Amino acid sequence: MEIRKYSSKYRAQCIEAFESNIGQYFDSSERAEFIEYLDVLSESSEYYVCLESDSEKLLGCGGVGLKSSVASLAWGLVHKDFHGQGIGTQLTDFRLSYIKNNTSLHKVKIETSQHTQGFYEKRGFTVTKTIPNGFGAGIDCVVMDLCISR
Repeated sequence: MEIRKYSSKYRAQCIEAFESNIGQYFDSSERAEFIEYLDVLSESSEYYVCLESDSEKLLGCGGVGLKSSVASLAWGLVHKDFHGQGIGTQLTDFRLSYIKNNTSLHKVKIETSQHTQGFYEKRGFTVTKTIPNGFGAGIDCVVMDLCISR
């Protein structure tokens, strides 16, 4: 697996990966927001794709948002066909390492669902707020924070 910076040539594969997760991990109403997010990314944006090394098939994608005092993990997902293979772990670790090594920020925020809450808790994130059905029917918005020690 190889992690690279996102470019528009991966747009269609990112959308396909997103669509493969509609139902359990994303609500269909979020599709337009994800596409808009991809369409406004610039070369300086910190959004990444995980690719099969030999074929450039997209396995997953995810980004980092940087604001004045807080970093965030943005639109992280793994194509449904590749769940359970450690790709999400590698992508998350890559993004957290980026934040730790390239910023002076001490706090990372994520808005995720109850379906991936445990994944982030294993990495030290704690729940700060839960909004039932916040992303859609049956998909709660779980706001979580991680304090980075240096």
